[in-house]
Amino acid sequence: MKNIFVFIHVFYCISAKLTTRSTCKDCFGKIHTQEQLQLVKQPLIINKNQACQNEKTKFFIIVKSGSFQRRNFTRSTWAQEIIEHFNVPVLYAIGYPQDSAMQKEIIEEDEKYHDLLQFNFLESYYNLTLKTTSVLVWYDQHCSKNSDYLFYVDDDVLIHVDKLILYMNQVSNNDTIEGWFEKSGKIQRKGIGGVSKENFPINIVPDYLWGAAVLYPSNIISNLLIKAIFNTTIPIFFRDDVFINGFMAEQAGIKRKHMKGILTHDQTEDDLKTNMIIIDFKNEENRQKAWNCYKYNIQCNKNLPLLLFRIFAGISLFIVMIGSCYKYFTSTFYYKQLKHEFDFWYYTTNQWFKQNMNLTLMRNRRQYSSRGIQKTMLGVQWLINLRRMSKRIVLTFVFIILFYYFIKKLVNS
Repeated sequence: MKNIFVFIHVFYCISAKLTTRSTCKDCFGKIHTQEQLQLVKQPLIINKNQACQNEKTKFFIIVKSGSFQRRNFTRSTWAQEIIEHFNVPVLYAIGYPQDSAMQKEIIEEDEKYHDLLQFNFLESYYNLTLKTTSVLVWYDQHCSKNSDYLFYVDDDVLIHVDKLILYMNQVSNNDTIEGWFEKSGKIQRKGIGGVSKENFPINIVPDYLWGAAVLYPSNIISNLLIKAIFNTTIPIFFRDDVFINGFMAEQAGIKRKHMKGILTHDQTEDDLKTNMIIIDFKNEENRQKAWNCYKYNIQCNKNLPLLLFRIFAGISLFIVMIGSCYKYFTSTFYYKQLKHEFDFWYYTTNQWFKQNMNLTLMRNRRQYSSRGIQKTMLGVQWLINLRRMSKRIVLTFVFIILFYYFIKKLVNS
């Protein structure tokens, strides 16, 4: 029986290799043909069509993956938590490996974890639109009736599970997709994510969501998004975030908005403690450190020079803002009125204070040494000149508060 199972897998693998071509010949065109788009309708090499039929769930997670190491890291961190504690299904969407010898390892991986969806096209950065479309079609066929939302994420994100569950319990949008929101702008023409004007003549990209973490309502997938993809006349651009979450969403009339709690990674912050989803890690080491800090309170960021620079920059900006506000206020009628009232109060109080202080010193001259009298007079003079020092006192007080706040935050981390 096992030999038959392996034979079927090998048959699909050979079929995928023979029928699939890389969409990136010169790594610049990056446009799929309608024929290539039909690959998403082929039978899966590894399927999980029973994954959603056991019970109804609020949402279903599919991880867009191309790396065994990142899948394993995800399995051992947030995915393990959300499966064990909240019974949320998690699957990993992959393509056929560029090195066919790795297919045996993929089969063994699925036999061990039972969580792979393998589609019948090459695993490639330039096949992202094919992969995302395949995921949407598969989810629509097998899961949309028993799940309200598809949460589609990259394999290099980190998720604060408790905050995600709380967010999903409160979310109620059925006409909006959510993720990292990017405003409309010019399409990228250069670099790894660029496309030539010859292949893609449209210059302006509509508002879209980054592909790192996107929440799709099930009814949008079924009724709008898939239809738009297969009926579009727009060139099928390989970047799924721009093409599907931008052009196709716009064409289908789907709203897009920023998901609260999603943040790009900052090496100077322990950001998973205070946010829900962290994306855009530069390397696996940073992701490991961020998880260790969140989960075990170790390897937390202590970049003291950069932290002090940010404190100094923040205080400087605050001083500039206060100075600008003060300069504006001094030009108003209210300032002149207040200054007149204060000057009058200061003059009368100063005269009274000097008279009483001189009288007090004369009566108690025998009890004070000359040095003590001088110190007292200096203290009195400082109080008299308080008006001149008010700005410095306020700024010093603000500096102390800010310094205490940031140092406390640094120590606690």
